[in-house]
Amino acid sequence: MEDVKRYFKNPGKEYRAIPFWSWNDKLISQDLIAQAKEFKEKGIGGFFMHSRVGLETEYMGEEWLKCIEDVVKASKEIDIDPWLYDEDRWPSGFAGGKVAEKVGDEGRAKVLAMKILKDINELKGDEIAIYKAKIIGERIFSLEKIENKDINLSPDESLIALYRFIAPKTDWYNGDSPPDNLNPKSVNAFIKTTHEVYYERLKDEFGKTIKGIFTDEPNIYPYLWGGGFDTEYVLPYTDIFPEFFKEKRGYDFWEIAPYVFLNGEKSIKARYDFWRTISELFVESYTKQISDWCKEHNILFTGHFLEENIFPHIILCSGSIMPHYEYLDIPGIDILTEVRYEFLTVKQASSVANQLGKEKVISETYGCTGWEFTFEGQKHVGDWQYALGVNIRCQHLFLYSLRGCRKRDYPPSFNHNPSWEYQNIVEDYFARLSYILTLGNPIRDILLIHPIESSWCEFNGKDKSIPKERGEEFQNIISALLGIHYDFDLGDESIIEKYGRVDKEKKEFIVGKAKYKVVILPQMLTLRKSTISLLLEFLDNDGKVILLEPLPEYIEGEENKDLLDKLISHPNIIILKGRKTLTENIENILPRRISIRDVVGQEVEQFLYMERIFNGKKIFFIVNNDREKGYDVDIYLHGEGRIEEWDPFTGEIRDVFSMFTEGYQHIRVKFAPAESKLYVMYPGETIRIKKPKEVKKTIYLEPTFEVERLDPNILTLDTCQYKIGGEWSEEIPIWIAQRRIRENLGMINIDYNNRVQRWKWINNTHPNDNTRVELKLKFQVKKVPDKEIYLLTENFKDIEKIFVNGEEIEKIEKGWYLDKNFKKIPLENIQEGENIIHIILEYKNSTELEDFYLLGDFAVSLKREILEENKTISLGDWVHQGYPHYAGRMLYRQNLNITKSENDIVLLSIDNFSATLIKAVINGKECGFIPWRSHKLDITNFINNGENKIELILYGSLRNMLGPLHHRAQKISFVSAQAFRVEGDDYTSDYVFYPYGLFSPVKLEVIS
Repeated sequence: MEDVKRYFKNPGKEYRAIPFWSWNDKLISQDLIAQAKEFKEKGIGGFFMHSRVGLETEYMGEEWLKCIEDVVKASKEIDIDPWLYDEDRWPSGFAGGKVAEKVGDEGRAKVLAMKILKDINELKGDEIAIYKAKIIGERIFSLEKIENKDINLSPDESLIALYRFIAPKTDWYNGDSPPDNLNPKSVNAFIKTTHEVYYERLKDEFGKTIKGIFTDEPNIYPYLWGGGFDTEYVLPYTDIFPEFFKEKRGYDFWEIAPYVFLNGEKSIKARYDFWRTISELFVESYTKQISDWCKEHNILFTGHFLEENIFPHIILCSGSIMPHYEYLDIPGIDILTEVRYEFLTVKQASSVANQLGKEKVISETYGCTGWEFTFEGQKHVGDWQYALGVNIRCQHLFLYSLRGCRKRDYPPSFNHNPSWEYQNIVEDYFARLSYILTLGNPIRDILLIHPIESSWCEFNGKDKSIPKERGEEFQNIISALLGIHYDFDLGDESIIEKYGRVDKEKKEFIVGKAKYKVVILPQMLTLRKSTISLLLEFLDNDGKVILLEPLPEYIEGEENKDLLDKLISHPNIIILKGRKTLTENIENILPRRISIRDVVGQEVEQFLYMERIFNGKKIFFIVNNDREKGYDVDIYLHGEGRIEEWDPFTGEIRDVFSMFTEGYQHIRVKFAPAESKLYVMYPGETIRIKKPKEVKKTIYLEPTFEVERLDPNILTLDTCQYKIGGEWSEEIPIWIAQRRIRENLGMINIDYNNRVQRWKWINNTHPNDNTRVELKLKFQVKKVPDKEIYLLTENFKDIEKIFVNGEEIEKIEKGWYLDKNFKKIPLENIQEGENIIHIILEYKNSTELEDFYLLGDFAVSLKREILEENKTISLGDWVHQGYPHYAGRMLYRQNLNITKSENDIVLLSIDNFSATLIKAVINGKECGFIPWRSHKLDITNFINNGENKIELILYGSLRNMLGPLHHRAQKISFVSAQAFRVEGDDYTSDYVFYPYGLFSPVKLEVIS
């Protein structure tokens, strides 16, 4: 293990993050290369070159390709891995509109729609199938397909008409339709307009500098949030579907098509066959075709699919998710926000990876968390995913530009927040974790069969309630097993059919490379014949199969009582009533490998774990998934041996005191909120370790500190009056002013980030370009600062003149702040009381009118007055102490007299704070960081007997500068562009700030 320990200190780039790098403005190669160098310096391993909202360089045009080429070339020298991304924004498949340009309607998504008509005169002539039916409610009692228009309806009969519609064109798809990812011709056009263009340009780097390509949210049904169809009965479809259905299922789809939409005697089978065929067609047309191309061209294929967690959404968008992972070299998922219980999403991908021998699982993560997202947040959201099988992060996002709409693109942007200076702390942490959690193999003795195919039988594409309920119960079973610390893989029946077998001698159920001792069938309606055959073989050889009630009723959507009875009545089958009895009885069926108990001996369900075996050593990663509460726990690890704790934060390794009892090595330990620990057990080895020493005394710092602001303070000016040659408007939010200006000038609305990409129209002249627009910005000053105040603006180029309190000032650029597009203009003639900045600008179609900011050395009251700063700061929110919009670093300083013995250890900690990161400086020397609340910083070598100067530098964020500032929810769970453009009930004219500062005393623990 010595080589492993050395590499653990500083893992290579192959174990480091590959973030989404948002290419989102007019691209300049020199600037892109400079950012790539920064990424390397911060411990990043690579990046996906990702077109995003705001791009002004033509996607896949010559300038774009030249930038890609330049960055790839520079990456070799920088020693960072450039990865391709396959789409203009997302979802993948339309090549920014080029697919439809190339193949027309072949490349545009289709749907199969149904209408129930009462009169033949309602027929339009574009029907692809017509039926005469007796329908009550949504149930078919009789059905007859009609081959001609000579139709006679009885009073109790209706017509069922089926239509093939092409998806409407929308701005999001650059004025065209979503792609037809069920059609192999459409996908082939996608490959030709994207993958092959890259290959022709960069073929010498494929498989060398360029490691692979990311596909993002490909799907077959982009209408979850509405599609503009005049019927509720809509299903994914493509023109070759009937032919493919006949080939796969052996009969004519049109015989049963209405039963997919409506209930009836054939509905179970019809729906099962429809969704199974849809799923297979999507895999073959899209995922396998691109996978084959990538293999032929020596690059890795990775990415994730749309809607991975909610059963009806999974079915609509993919049919099923897990079969696609067979064809991804690195299966991927998407975990948005600070969610901590999306276990199904992770388990689907990590299970296939384990079964098919794929070393890595990537997670696109942290999107929509907001600008206030912290280092602790990064750690926690990553930790629980890593415990379930993820081992590479794709952070969402690193922005090329913060200008205009780009700053609202599902923030944060990690390379713009103040804590970016020390992002390597998080990167090194996860690199070490990624390295260790790819060694050897995970131990998961249970195979939990995925019931998605049962939901096929229940789902008509419209009523989501039944499949949603089945999915939620399945997720409850997943949570229950994880909560009692029995790890497992999920088994997709199509993958089991292809890779499943039984080892009769070892009594193991095998899927690919993974081996299981127990198979659990959750509540299921249907099973495949191949699954039952393997289960019976497993049972015949004394394998353990648990079947949860209610019991399955169908085989591949058809009644087959004889075959089901063989399974249900098998003497070795274990039938349990449900989730509760499963958790109560599992320990009698399968001895546990790990126990994590609280003080009363109960398994602590908030804890997750992973166990791996590597060269005879056992690796355990254990996570407290509770962000708010700490726990004292007893951990029991199966086996006997010496235990080390490996610290992914510092890279340090130490022996841990433990005791052997009844077949388990026992550790008693305290976990802080969101804390995790990594242990390595050396079976058969022993070492004598003293019990951890107790805290001798605890010293608290005073609640008031000297304060030093290390960056300019800020006052955000987000309201204005405006006029276009007429009268001044009332004072309104600047974004509303822009909406009205653009309406007045006949320009495209750019309120939100959902319009045609800017590269499609930004360079076109508009008849009202260069229209004179005037703005008034107001602010209050209680005490004029001694030093200069700057106006920070993203609209420097558009501004023609500036007046302060009626006097024109020179428009001078004095550098930039935060982003090179945010220009600083020194202000003059500022006075006590009300101040008015009058701006005259030339408004163009390309203009993005944004909030303005005042920068300088001043304080800001909650009444938004500029005033003199205090020299001290107290425990509590700095928003209330002069810094409501502050977006930088704040230094807290205090002197402390301490007496300590020669062998004492001194640990510094803070139980409750709000900051992205805290840096500690003791007696003028930087001694380390507190990146999350659970960390106790050893300052022993920096603290003196006697007087000490303790300085803590808190890193804020851009939240209170950039917003959202007027959403009533202080903490928004899903931060999108809409969160910054609030109207209606969620809007308040008041300013809603996020708290920052120290919220509990600074604590020094002295251990003797």
